[in-house]
Amino acid sequence: MMMLNILAILLTTTAFASGQQRTISFVNRCPNTVWINPFTSDNGPQLGNGIQRMDSNTQITFEIPDSGWAGRFWPKTECDDSGQQCAVGQSVDPCPSNGCQPPADTKIEFFYPSVDDPNTLWYDISLVDGYSLPMEIIPSQESGSCITTNCAMSLDACPSNENSVGDLRVMLNDRVVQCLAPCKKWNYPAPYGMGQSEQLPTGLDFCCPTPPVSSEQCSAGPVTQTQYVNLIHNDCPTAYSYAYDDQGGLHNCPNPTNFEINIC
Repeated sequence: MMMLNILAILLTTTAFASGQQRTISFVNRCPNTVWINPFTSDNGPQLGNGIQRMDSNTQITFEIPDSGWAGRFWPKTECDDSGQQCAVGQSVDPCPSNGCQPPADTKIEFFYPSVDDPNTLWYDISLVDGYSLPMEIIPSQESGSCITTNCAMSLDACPSNENSVGDLRVMLNDRVVQCLAPCKKWNYPAPYGMGQSEQLPTGLDFCCPTPPVSSEQCSAGPVTQTQYVNLIHNDCPTAYSYAYDDQGGLHNCPNPTNFEINIC
């Protein structure tokens, strides 16, 4: 563990010394192998070499392009050698024969402007669709809203009798591997979800499609009274729990800032 921390510090120091390189480093503190899946938003530049395998107590680093980058990462487990066909976290193609799994993974999201842009970058832990493995984001400098944010919520705490939508647990071999958000339970197809429209009353309440539901209406509405959102606000107050949970979930840092991500 000490060696991994020293390596992370050295990587961060090197990046700032150059004045250009910006990095996001992952450390797998789980007892099992995890694959990290990067996803680039809006057809922007791809990051690194795609999906990366991380055995227990190993580290990988992604370098942010000078032009900037926006996207997300999520963990996958029990995958093939290419990091696909996973038992947990395979929410995008190529999907298993029985279909894609719901995107109920603990996601971390970043928006980096170009390297010479004076505007801040932003980041968050998003549990808007659900959660899986614990994640922690540690910025290389902390001030204001540029802080360490983490969520280490137990999967066993996942509500099994949520208002209007029932059991939020995703099971695999009699164990809980993911926890669906109430919205995702409502709108995701069977067998994981109920496959219902967001325009129906419960969908309007829990998913807050805009229009017709404004951000203000959503934040004052039934979604904030769900067991799921209350659980996150209690255990993970610096993470996003629903679509408009900006006050607790969204964080900004000066550009450049590097990040270390702990998994588990």
